[in-house]
Amino acid sequence: PLRCDPGMQVLGTTALIGNPVPLNALLSTCVDAARLGCREIRAVQANRESNGLDVMSKPGEEFRYTVLTEADLAAQQAIVSALRAAWPGLLVVGEEDDAAAAEKGVPGEEPPVLSKDLCADAACERAVPMADIAVFVDPLDGTREFVEGRLGNVQSLVGIAVDGRAVAGAVGLPFPEEGGEPQVLYALVGAGSGALGGGLAAAEEAAAAATAA
Repeated sequence: PLRCDPGMQVLGTTALIGNPVPLNALLSTCVDAARLGCREIRAVQANRESNGLDVMSKPGEEFRYTVLTEADLAAQQAIVSALRAAWPGLLVVGEEDDAAAAEKGVPGEEPPVLSKDLCADAACERAVPMADIAVFVDPLDGTREFVEGRLGNVQSLVGIAVDGRAVAGAVGLPFPEEGGEPQVLYALVGAGSGALGGGLAAAEEAAAAATAA
């Protein structure tokens, strides 16, 4: 579940006063950002297979399963920087330390432009002031599982709250059960839900359709 843990870091806290933010467009950028997080996690996993994985304890944490990996930091940097660029002044609450995550970025490199029209299955005309919005990021939910190689239990989560209440969210699956590219599931209260991306099954269906044509 999407949640705000006590240890989460508040990032980009200066909200801009301006035009209301369309929730469908905001959700779309969160979906795209979750997809970026999934790609970073997969990149770390691919590198891990040949070079190993850097695992460390979170600052101030002694519980042996409360660990942090380079994948957590890289995914948070990718998600947060892209959302900040898409929505200047957006309040982002991230699980990992902002400074540590920023070290995973490339100095001077601009984040990718996030799409604002991905969520056709959650059509909604509602728009709200940016000052009323908070976005919560858990870049790698299931760090213990990731460390232990149980990749099917790893997720990248981005949630949207308005006036302190959850209204929408995106769940990125870097390693879908059926294999293939990352998949992102999303939903917006009162509007609907959908999914983007697909694994081998979706790819096989597309290939079969192309062959039949």
